This record gives sequence, structure tokens and C-alpha cells, in this order.
Amino acid sequence: MTHPTDIVPTQGTNASSYEWILDVAAVPVGAADPDWITFPDITALQPNQSDRTSDGSTYANKGQEDTAVIGETFNLALNAKPVKNALGEIHPALALLLAAANAKIPGGDASKRTILARYYHYDIPDLAYEYTCEVSWTRANTGNADVEFFSFTLTSKGDRKVITNPALEAPVAPTITTALPTEAVEGAWVEVTGTGFANATSVKFGDDEATAFVLASGARLLAQVPAGDAGPAAIVVSTPAGASSPFSYTRGA
Repeated sequence: MTHPTDIVPTQGTNASSYEWILDVAAVPVGAADPDWITFPDITALQPNQSDRTSDGSTYANKGQEDTAVIGETFNLALNAKPVKNALGEIHPALALLLAAANAKIPGGDASKRTILARYYHYDIPDLAYEYTCEVSWTRANTGNADVEFFSFTLTSKGDRKVITNPALEAPVAPTITTALPTEAVEGAWVEVTGTGFANATSVKFGDDEATAFVLASGARLLAQVPAGDAGPAAIVVSTPAGASSPFSYTRGA
């Protein structure tokens, strides 16, 4: 028998409420992998699950219920802060959520109604889930001097599943596939496509940092050509996982 005085706090480091990550993606066409976009500007992430049940009792149960769990009803609630970048655009993850919400009403793009979402804890391996969902939103703050937050509800289409925790996978350095237009001049914007751009920390043209860059998704970003001489200026994208191999590019005159 355990005596009350034998119960002491578990030794170790407390988990924090912010140790969750949310990624969203458009449903890919064909067998392509989802282009996951991590959404950093969130708070109040709350999974809401309830069982769907059916009575399986027989005479042998003598009037007692034999309740079988046959599925679940699930949604993920969260608040998101809209932040504009240097081009006046909101984060691509927020844009995807709003497009999914708008798809249900006249004027929206119906093809964007269903999206993919995954949420996971970055220290606890068993807490990682993925599902398809539809989206709705309302405003979280309406005061005269409040910071704007949107309250989203991501409602499952009935396919939530446990996944390998993405936070614990080995990081992969980005790769660059294309950079257009070619021979862009100082101040022009170059569209760079590839893989692994999420959480990009820098973009370089040769030895020079891009004047600015805007992450459009995990596979696309826009970089502004910095000052410098015309000629070869290989592009390198860096993330916490490492730097891409230099991509051959020529800066215009």
C-alpha cells in the first residue's frame, strides 16, 4: 500500500504549454507529398475530441449497455495573429486557412475547401496527429485597442491518425530547383522554388544577403536582389537544418 508521504513530485523539467507545432497544407494533386507550412503565430491550441458510440448489447447483457466506440468527432481550435510581411502579405499558412474558410461561401474557391493539418508536440514523441479538415473562423478580439487575432476551428473529415512525430525526424537541408526571372537586377524580386524552405533564416546571392525575402510556402519564396556587381551570384537558402547547395544564378546589370 502506498502511503501519502511516499508520493513526491516527479523529478525533471516541466513541459510548457507552447511546445506544440501546427502545420497546414493544400491537398496535393496526385501522389505528390504535401507542401507543409508551419504556422508560428498561434496560441490557445486546443484539440477537442468526443467518442461516437453504438449500443452493442444483447440479451446476455441483461439490460446493461455494451457500448462500442465506433469513431470520433474531432476539431482543433486555435487563435492566430495576422502579421504582414515586407510585401504587405499575411503568412501563407494564414492565407491557406482563410481560403479554406471562404471556399464554403459564394465567391470562394471551392477547390480549397478541404485542407490538411497536422499538430504535434516537439518533445513528446507519441503526441503527433494528421487529418483533413474544413475551416471556420471568427474574431477573437474586438476591442478598440486590441491586437487582432482570429479564432479558427479545423473540423476533421473523419480521418485523424497518429503519425511519426515530424519534430523528431532528422532535419533535411533545403534544395533549390528554380530561380526566376533570370538576370534580375538590384531591387527586383526573384521567385525561388525547391524543398525545405520552411523556417528559412537567410537567402544569399553570392556573398550578399538578399535585401528582403518572403516565405510563400515550404517550397517557394521570393527574394529581393541586393546591391552588387552584375554576373555570377549563386543563390543559397539557409534554414536551421542547414544550407542548400549553391544554385547557379546570374545577376543582371
